[in-house]
Amino acid sequence: MRPVSDDSAARAGRSASRLGRVARGFLRPSTRSRYVAVARQRIGTALSRAPLEICVVCASRAARVLTVTQATSGDGGPASGRTLRMRVCRSCGHVDNRENVHDYRSYERLEALPDRARIGTADRKGREFHMAAMAIDILGRNDLEVLVFGAGRSFDNHHIAALPQVRHVAIADVMKLRDDAEFIDANLLAPRRFAVVVASEVVEHFLDPRHDFAQLLGFVEPGGILVCSTNLYDGGNLATQRYAFLGGHTSYYSAGSIALLAEANGYRLDLRTPLVATGYGGQRKRYLILSTSEAVMAATARYFSTRRYAPSESPTADQELAEARRTQAAAADAVTRGG
Repeated sequence: MRPVSDDSAARAGRSASRLGRVARGFLRPSTRSRYVAVARQRIGTALSRAPLEICVVCASRAARVLTVTQATSGDGGPASGRTLRMRVCRSCGHVDNRENVHDYRSYERLEALPDRARIGTADRKGREFHMAAMAIDILGRNDLEVLVFGAGRSFDNHHIAALPQVRHVAIADVMKLRDDAEFIDANLLAPRRFAVVVASEVVEHFLDPRHDFAQLLGFVEPGGILVCSTNLYDGGNLATQRYAFLGGHTSYYSAGSIALLAEANGYRLDLRTPLVATGYGGQRKRYLILSTSEAVMAATARYFSTRRYAPSESPTADQELAEARRTQAAAADAVTRGG
């Protein structure tokens, strides 16, 4: 057995002494916070060593690449167990979720598109109607042209067209599956501009937010208004936020990243909570209201001076739609059995 040198013994003693001080530090309330702060700093340092990429919104080299597996959702609904590599910008807060891409141009029939409780039908006004009606009230003008951007299977264009302040309604999309309104190809630059543009659950599908937002804003006439509906990321645990895992959601915006996009295009921004956020829409649901006009933004502030929430479909529209479908299925089954 080799003898322990005096130097080795001294080092061992110093190490034991340090361990003892650390243990006592965690046990003593007066010093515990110091050790917790050091531990948190070391965790932060480890996270900061994750691969960095350029943020697609603010262009800083501050997007940390994280591998996120969906856990039990805090937004309702079952966890899918999907794993995605997300790029979270430590500067502006934007989440670049490009692995979650879904090409809607592959759809060949309108009926094949996803059907949601927010979507307007021939008999029911959907979220786009409420967004447009709000924008029209804010503008306080008549003889307006309105664009429903990313209309999908929503027929809210007909409900909007029935409003007395509206002269014309067009729809824009990445594929043409209908001919019930003037159609504009959303893949191309805007051929003309509109006083009111609404985009419900569209901007989260943008792969290149700076380019795509600039193209969307190109449809808004000077002094006009754009209203978008989407969820905003609050910096919480992405694994529990179902919105980030829904197919096609490639951009999960923070309030800061939206503000940067608005400013980059010369637009003012107002963020409002729609009524549906109190129900199935979830607490992160927001309306993004953008305009180049100071007068329009002042009118927006006046509009909400007497309203707690922005107008939307019912907070229980999902339950109402499910019940209606059950009733229809039961009626169809009764007819089949009776025949």
